[in-house]
Amino acid sequence: MDGPEIFFARVRGARLRAVSAVVPGNAVDVREEMLAQGADVEKAARFSDVSGLAVRRVAPEGVTASDLCAVAAGRLLDAMDIDRESVDALLFVTHCPDFPLPASAALLQHRLGLSRKCLAVDQNAGCVGWLNGLYVASAMVAAGTCNRVLLLVGDTPARFSDPANRVIAPVFGDAGTASLVEAASDGEMSFAMATEGAKFDALAIPGGGARVPRRIDDAPDGPFDRIVRDSKDTPWTLDGQCRIWMDGMAIYSFAVSAVPRHVAAHLAHDGLAPADVGRCFLHQANRIMVEAVARKAGFRPEQVPQEVLAAYGNQGGSSIPVQLCAHEWTIRRPVLLCSFGAGLAVASCTLSMEGARFLPVHEDATPADPADRERRIRYWHEKFRR
Repeated sequence: MDGPEIFFARVRGARLRAVSAVVPGNAVDVREEMLAQGADVEKAARFSDVSGLAVRRVAPEGVTASDLCAVAAGRLLDAMDIDRESVDALLFVTHCPDFPLPASAALLQHRLGLSRKCLAVDQNAGCVGWLNGLYVASAMVAAGTCNRVLLLVGDTPARFSDPANRVIAPVFGDAGTASLVEAASDGEMSFAMATEGAKFDALAIPGGGARVPRRIDDAPDGPFDRIVRDSKDTPWTLDGQCRIWMDGMAIYSFAVSAVPRHVAAHLAHDGLAPADVGRCFLHQANRIMVEAVARKAGFRPEQVPQEVLAAYGNQGGSSIPVQLCAHEWTIRRPVLLCSFGAGLAVASCTLSMEGARFLPVHEDATPADPADRERRIRYWHEKFRR
């Protein structure tokens, strides 16, 4: 992304009215986890200090991204006293759907008691998912086709990661979020988005989809299941629903070069300077990237919150809305939101947060249910037999 090849869009007539965020109650200490996998004390401490990652949240067995988002959505709808029949569309953004088919949004429409005429759509956009979803939701409202859109964003990669993989396991945390976008005559949001698809293989879940599928005749010890170790003895495999592959240096290079240029171009397009922005909420990848992007984009440290990184980990697409819910709101100036990641993609939005409500981050206490998988297998087996 060497030039200003950016999609700009100014959406009028829609506003972000409320955001709710839910994290699993299970908190995993990153240092203790690394020590359990054989890292020495000094190395574990250095990783945590440099990355800013201290604790990550892990959903229990049987709890999916849609479960966490359903809790977040229920809390939001109840707190805002929203008539569920009035929700015109539900967008669910995740890379951890309940099923390959149907869309998890359909299940959420029923679970949340929304109208049968409510549009229910899944999206998959990785770390830029919330901002992509916010643009789609606000554009639908601004177009006059919807008055009220519920945007649900969540993932559960932490539960699927291999603890022995020290590139992935200490980084990602699980979360589910809900955001409400409504029609408003004075609402206005400015978006900027760009994608460098040629570099898609820097961050991916490469196995299990239609491009590299698991085959019926794959042997248990065949190439698909094989564990391949890199030069640092990190284990990687194609097998697994959320087995993420990440080229850390490629992501870092993209973040510290493309993202500051993107932010600068967006602010210039809006006639703003970094000093005009009340807060800059960056995707919480790790401390090094956040601080480098903020510095190169011209923001002061106090403009860029980082509290949630140590408390919850890198939450992918949920990173921005969780920050919004964890923040104390006294800001009257425009706010900049910016995410970057899989694609490789970067997305940003400037908007006013006046009048929006942010519910405190809620810890979901749903216990693990080891028998849940077996019950669901029996359910489908019975369906097959009919």
